[in-house]
Amino acid sequence: MLTILERSKGNVIGVESSGTITLEEQQKAEEVFDKAIKEHGKINWLYVIRSMKYESLRPMYEDMMWCLKNLKNFDRMAVVGDKKWQELLIKADGLVFGEKYFDISQLDEAWAYVEGTKG
Repeated sequence: MLTILERSKGNVIGVESSGTITLEEQQKAEEVFDKAIKEHGKINWLYVIRSMKYESLRPMYEDMMWCLKNLKNFDRMAVVGDKKWQELLIKADGLVFGEKYFDISQLDEAWAYVEGTKG
C-alpha cells in the first residue's frame, strides 16, 4: 500500500509504503506527484519504507520509469528506512540520483530536510 502522508504540502510530498503495492496505488501516487510538478516545477519528496513489495513487475516497472522520466523535476529527496541494506543502497544510489538516507528514528530530520528547514 502507498499512502500520501498528511504532512505533504505544496511542493513537498511524503509517501509511505507498507505491504503490497498495486498498479492502481502506483498510478494514484504518480497523479499526486504529476499535479505537484505541474503546479511547482521542482518537488521535494520523502519516502518512508515500512515494507515494500510490488504485486507484480508492472507497478515496479511503472515506478522506475516514472522516476527516471521525472528525475529533472526532483530537488530534495529523502528515503527513510530501518534496514542496513536500505541505507547502503540509498547511499550508493544517492551518488547518482541525489537522494539522502535517514533512519526511521530520524523521521523529523528527514521532513526538515525535504521542507528546506535543515540542510
